[in-house]
Amino acid sequence: MKKSLRLFLLVGLGAIVASSCSPDKTSSNEASPEELVSQVVLDTNAIANALPFTIEFEEQAFSGKPQLPKLQSYAAAVTAAGELFIAGGRRQGLHTFSGAPANNFVKDSANNFLFIIDPVAGDQWSFDVKQLSDDFSAPLQSTNLQAYHDEASDFMYLIGGYGWKADGSDMTTFGTVIQFKLEDMANAIKSGASAQTVQALMKIGKDDRLAITGGDLIFLNGSFYLVFGQKFDGQYRAFGGSDFTQEYSNQYRTFRLDPQTLKITVYGASTNSGSDQPFHRRDGNILESIDPLTGTPNITALGGVFKPGIIGAYDYPIYISGPGTVSMDSTVHQRFSQYECPVITIYQASAQDTSVYHTLFGGISSYYYNQTPGQKAAFDTVTAQGRNDGFPFISDVSTFQHSADGSYHEYILPDPIVNNRLLGSSIPFIENPALVSEGLAFANGVLQLDKFPAGKKILVGYIYGGIEAEFPLPLEPNHGTFVSNSLFAVYVTNTPSAAIPADFAKKARDGAPLTHFPR
Repeated sequence: MKKSLRLFLLVGLGAIVASSCSPDKTSSNEASPEELVSQVVLDTNAIANALPFTIEFEEQAFSGKPQLPKLQSYAAAVTAAGELFIAGGRRQGLHTFSGAPANNFVKDSANNFLFIIDPVAGDQWSFDVKQLSDDFSAPLQSTNLQAYHDEASDFMYLIGGYGWKADGSDMTTFGTVIQFKLEDMANAIKSGASAQTVQALMKIGKDDRLAITGGDLIFLNGSFYLVFGQKFDGQYRAFGGSDFTQEYSNQYRTFRLDPQTLKITVYGASTNSGSDQPFHRRDGNILESIDPLTGTPNITALGGVFKPGIIGAYDYPIYISGPGTVSMDSTVHQRFSQYECPVITIYQASAQDTSVYHTLFGGISSYYYNQTPGQKAAFDTVTAQGRNDGFPFISDVSTFQHSADGSYHEYILPDPIVNNRLLGSSIPFIENPALVSEGLAFANGVLQLDKFPAGKKILVGYIYGGIEAEFPLPLEPNHGTFVSNSLFAVYVTNTPSAAIPADFAKKARDGAPLTHFPR
């Protein structure tokens, strides 16, 4: 089962929103319970039993324990003991957008630790990868690296990522694959093993075809799939420049790896040259899923940026079931969460309506529904100024439904993220792998709702960290975001719940011309 990173809102998302490098800032616009009552409890737009499940997000607190690290854009997996393994990512909010000679990806904000986190007790252990040789330490500090954990072999694979070269001279997308056994690595970190011992657990391979950031790595039908993303070398410049090169992959790459040498043994690439370049995507949600018609595994891509020539996200899904085997329908329009955020995927088989449900937790979005008065005032102020700040951060949790008959529905959950926090960007949903052996999930981690005992609340995984914003759009450019260390346990119950049709959502803004930003 995949335990993947999802990605940082990388280079070129500069067009979307500005950031703050103040990691200790806390949101100043939380909604009071009274404000939320009118929107949630008494929401007359909600339809009873619209969804066949109930999903809950419970923030965890650990008394007497050190604070969890504040991280986003990391790679994650879960050990046999149920502990979280975290690699790479960053310790700041959204990167800044300053011109040369500023470094918009601050060097000392890269995460240089491998972490093991106990999500129940709040204990944590770490290992500083700067102790390793340059070949390992540099890519292990990158952001938006692609990751996959193969539970059968226990091999963890970390591929690509965007970060600083070991000599600090510039930034690059690494053409590397790093492999190690997750249990061995977790035990070494928890026991305080030496750098020599830790490095001896790892192998590294190099191949420029693996130089991708902002995509995803999935294993399907015996092959790895490196889906979409880009190669970005040099310094990110929000307003252009001559010190970088950017190349979207515009494809998904399929390959096999020799587990001993980490050399690619079989390779292929699938491209698409449709009118809006549908594979020209990065920083979206690329998921392991199930085809509701056939019940077979597939790769589902939701959202991603940038549409050719505009600051706009893709809003129709792509389904990949094999090399060159792709389906898509550009008449489908997903309203919420086009940028990477936690996604919980649920399959419900029934005689009446077999469907796959993707529930998306906040992030950045083309549409919104819930805003506090303070958030709405900031959104309206920036919009009235005509600033080219792209789509807003949202607190909404939504569900995108794809049914076996080919129909689609989209809903807004009545409860936004607690206190209307603008949270969820640049983090994965970290699945509970125990559900596979318990018969409650497919081998790829997709939940099988019809196998859940009726009315029983089941822990399905965790949401941790991410970029958090003070306002939907920044009142002051280059300010207003920070990195979170919140940890949510996610529970699903096989009990129907109310939801709001997405038709009631409010459109954020139209795509603006993409003339001054990396594309």
